[in-house]
Amino acid sequence: MQQGQSFVIRLKDNLHLVKPRKLQRPAEGDTQIVRDITCYIGQGKHQSTQRHRVVEFENDRGEVVRVVTDLRKESAQVIAEIYKARWKIEVFFRWMKQHLNVPCLFGTTENAVYNQLFVALAVYVLLKYIFDEIHPKVPVFAELTLWEFMQHWRIFNLPLEWQVQWGMLRHKDHLGVFVIP
Repeated sequence: MQQGQSFVIRLKDNLHLVKPRKLQRPAEGDTQIVRDITCYIGQGKHQSTQRHRVVEFENDRGEVVRVVTDLRKESAQVIAEIYKARWKIEVFFRWMKQHLNVPCLFGTTENAVYNQLFVALAVYVLLKYIFDEIHPKVPVFAELTLWEFMQHWRIFNLPLEWQVQWGMLRHKDHLGVFVIP
């Protein structure tokens, strides 16, 4: 707030809301908004000096989510949608870290982040393509999930049945494009 940056962040359940004041805003049709208030956040010497806006809403699973923001003029529904969009971004980055082996970012500049994520996605798409081409041709007893395939691929330890199909795929011409070994 001191730097003039707007924010919408989730509040922990055990955080105290002091001197809440209900905002008199009209409900917008079928809404999932549970509560829209302004209050001080925290307790004792850790209490905020300025009032914050707190919006409580139900997510898709029926759980109540509390978010705090500095957006005073936006409707509670808009604030809930902003947080949901932000959460989708968080889930995407978690998926990338878990499935694309991107435990940390090597750079902090915008260009460095884009480059690392682009390369990770390109490798994933290539491995998914190879997996989808080979998987139907492998005997049932040698089947792997995509995750298992990627783990074996990473340590150069594919089962023999997969290696045979990979060798056949490397030399196959797909619409004039050769797959690089």
